[in-house]
Amino acid sequence: MKKFQIKSLILGLLLGIIGTSIVLGFPKTSTISSLEKIESATFSNSKVYFYGKEISLENPLIAIRKDGRSETQLYMPMKELLEYMQFNVEWNREDSSINLTMNTCNDYDNHNNTTIPSTIPQNEADIQALDIIQKTGNWPYIEPYLPLMSTDAIKKVVEIYNSKHIDSSEHKKASDYIGVSSN
Repeated sequence: MKKFQIKSLILGLLLGIIGTSIVLGFPKTSTISSLEKIESATFSNSKVYFYGKEISLENPLIAIRKDGRSETQLYMPMKELLEYMQFNVEWNREDSSINLTMNTCNDYDNHNNTTIPSTIPQNEADIQALDIIQKTGNWPYIEPYLPLMSTDAIKKVVEIYNSKHIDSSEHKKASDYIGVSSN
């Protein structure tokens, strides 16, 4: 009788291990739903604009349609877009992560030549510069607006810029830019 109980115990243990392995090995329902099949993928001739200026991309956009979805998703070359917005993009192979840092270099190919019409109203220059610094934290993007901005807006732009840059050596002083204002 003892032999039978040991065999039953071992058989039960094996079945339990196999059953647990099968149950734990199957993907959960949330994983299955994210594994949708791609119905079609095509290059897209859609245009990308950054603050009203068209970005000329080397790599194409890709339009992907998934089964059961009515909308097409547009995939963009993020590295290229982030570098256009003056980010340094570094891939870390060890932990499969991407490290983004703001490029603080003042030599701009894409934005140094940005010209703002001198007829732009001061409140519009203030709004645009505040929006740009809030979204990008990149000072050279707003430099063309400085001569057209109000003193209060320059102070706010400097405050936002400084809050986005931890390194105090990169911090700006509003008083350095208020003199260039038309006020």
